[in-house]
Amino acid sequence: MLSAVAARKARLKEASSPEKPSPMVLDVSTPTIRKTTIGKPPSKRKSSQLDIPPALKKAKKEKIPNKKPRYFEPAVRAAEQDVILLGDEGADASVASDSDVGVEERLLDSVPVVGLQQPARRRVWSPSRPMPDSSDEDSADEDGPTSLLVDPMKLVSTSVEEVPESLSTFRPIPEQNSFYLTQDEATALGLSSDSALALVLPPSSTLSLVGTYQLRVLRGSVSLLGVRLHPSRISHRVFAPRSSPIPIIEALSERGESSKSTHPPLPARITSSAGGLDSVVVLQDLRSGVEGLGRVVRSFEGVFQPTRYEENDHDFSLSGASMLTRSSRDARAFYMPRSWETVLSSSLQTHPVAEHVSTKPMISLVRGPKNSGKSTLARTLLNRLSIRYRRVAFLECDLGQSEFTPGGVVALTVIDQPVFGPPFTHPTLPHQAHYIGSTSPRSSPSHYLGAIHALMQTYLLDLQFATSLVDVEESDHPEDDRIADVIPLVVNMMGWTKGLGEDLSRKIEAVVEPTDIFELEVPVEATWPTTQTEPFAAHSDEATIHRLEAIPPSAQATRFTAADHRTIALMSYFHAVFPSTPPRALQQVSAAAWNTALPLCAVPPYEVDTNVALDRVVVTGPGSEDVAPTELLRVLNGAVVGLVHSEEASAGEGTAYTQGAAAPDPISSTCVGLALVRGVSPEHLHVLTPVPPHLLTTARVLVKGELELPVWGMLDFRTENGDVAGVDRARVPYLRWGKGEGVGAERRRVRRNLMRKGQM
Repeated sequence: MLSAVAARKARLKEASSPEKPSPMVLDVSTPTIRKTTIGKPPSKRKSSQLDIPPALKKAKKEKIPNKKPRYFEPAVRAAEQDVILLGDEGADASVASDSDVGVEERLLDSVPVVGLQQPARRRVWSPSRPMPDSSDEDSADEDGPTSLLVDPMKLVSTSVEEVPESLSTFRPIPEQNSFYLTQDEATALGLSSDSALALVLPPSSTLSLVGTYQLRVLRGSVSLLGVRLHPSRISHRVFAPRSSPIPIIEALSERGESSKSTHPPLPARITSSAGGLDSVVVLQDLRSGVEGLGRVVRSFEGVFQPTRYEENDHDFSLSGASMLTRSSRDARAFYMPRSWETVLSSSLQTHPVAEHVSTKPMISLVRGPKNSGKSTLARTLLNRLSIRYRRVAFLECDLGQSEFTPGGVVALTVIDQPVFGPPFTHPTLPHQAHYIGSTSPRSSPSHYLGAIHALMQTYLLDLQFATSLVDVEESDHPEDDRIADVIPLVVNMMGWTKGLGEDLSRKIEAVVEPTDIFELEVPVEATWPTTQTEPFAAHSDEATIHRLEAIPPSAQATRFTAADHRTIALMSYFHAVFPSTPPRALQQVSAAAWNTALPLCAVPPYEVDTNVALDRVVVTGPGSEDVAPTELLRVLNGAVVGLVHSEEASAGEGTAYTQGAAAPDPISSTCVGLALVRGVSPEHLHVLTPVPPHLLTTARVLVKGELELPVWGMLDFRTENGDVAGVDRARVPYLRWGKGEGVGAERRRVRRNLMRKGQM
């Protein structure tokens, strides 16, 4: 067998001798490619490229001089009379199976020559590929073998630059359709003292802003992230970073009561400029400090600002928001398929207001594989219900892509206002939660199912009918006409839909017993199975199944991965500032601001006396049964732990730790939040947590799981040389810079030049 280098030398030598015919002739005018072999039949090793004349080939890079010879080159030279491999770099081509060779040879006889190189096939598996670290365990099935037949039009279309999409058709003109409100006008409208800008939006006009701002509708109605907003006294907080699809404000044309403004009336200069179908909104600055998270996690630095290629042509005098006119590679607009609008509108109509006293409220379950828009659909459905109901419950079953809590937590959260922004912009204290300690239920499926069952019982017994709060709500908010005595539920399933994930999803649906199932349609190989077990089928028959098209990955793709979003969500949680006063019953408690002035290594911690403040310490996850009591402090140092309130009696005085003990029972416990153990001693712990003090007094159990602090949380962003709190980075514990030591410390080297035994 000849190597690629030997094959090229043979061709050059034969080309220099005109009397010697070439072993293979490629005629560009012919529609097929002929394959010539010498001696024995072709081996099972396939060629990576076609032998196309140099005029049709791409320009190749110059070879580096003194390059080391291939490891298997002598062995190949010994068999150079077997076969001539066509194409360059044939020695690096991936090995095909027996069935693949027959298919390839048949296809090569019918593939037309289009003058384009065949792209290299992606490897199905590689030893250096990292294991999936989220609940979307199907990621191992992504890179299947690609088809040998490549559509030439697809190859050509990838080189054509996409036409930028228009994001903002509205053009502000001072004193014509944009008005800066005076202090008296803002006070009369019930606005804060911050600068306010009123905009008159004609019907169907769009406005896209990147950054943070407050939005209030004064007249007409607008659409934002799939939610229709009407005039009210509520100013919605909008977070629009470039790491997620950018929301677009679209004016809707409506007549009747919805087109009227709220009391008090608008200023005369705005009313005279607004037409009968125009909408009027007010934009204000939103000073929350969320932009400082870019200093903490450097990969998100500047996501709330336009890039240098996206200049803000129209200054709104808003310090945290800039106008975008066209989409770009770094800023994609929010895309909502038409089927979503149709299905969501029809599903809400099946639960009219007149039937809100029915025995069973609306329980919506959103399911589908990863990268299909499942989390976006669940958030859109949640926001639409919050426009109609005063409170909506949200059951989070996705450990890797949580909406209101950091990863590794199964939570039941109650919200009373829509949320406009990605998950890291609205961390919220849950009504009840359970700490799993991992981004996947693979290691503890029974604990995962038990936690969901306990949360569902809490919803059915405590939340679905809030009749005791109706009288209080009517007196406090007489202008709020939303339904108050029923709390619907939205269940966000995980994206793991195969194998164990499929079995867990079946059991979760049997526990939830949804009234409506929103299923995202995906290709056939990833759809939910039609054959179901008897209990699963019984509950599915009682529910109304709504099938929606999945959002294409290109419409929501950004340069940020799921692991990046989990990292920013966890760091956002530890830097969040929650209200310190105890909330009212079932009141939504979201982060009011973010404090990023100091890194976690410099924030003053809580000092916890382990003999007084703690009852138990539990270590869960793979290998937890091997943690001896003498190694407990070493394990807790620098660990992310769950603060759990448990009704189980303490084993005795002092902190009790039992090697291999199970996690607290979800029926008699709840997780109030997460904490970072920054320092340990035999009798004290230094703990960082954003949980308000009134909740910390009840959390007397620490649970250590698989969740770890990202490296961004260990760094000191105040210095440029990498020092941490004045200590040289080379001497900081738990951090290692440069190459590691020991077996397995360096990056694994993968050899792809080994041949099968039959190819030697």
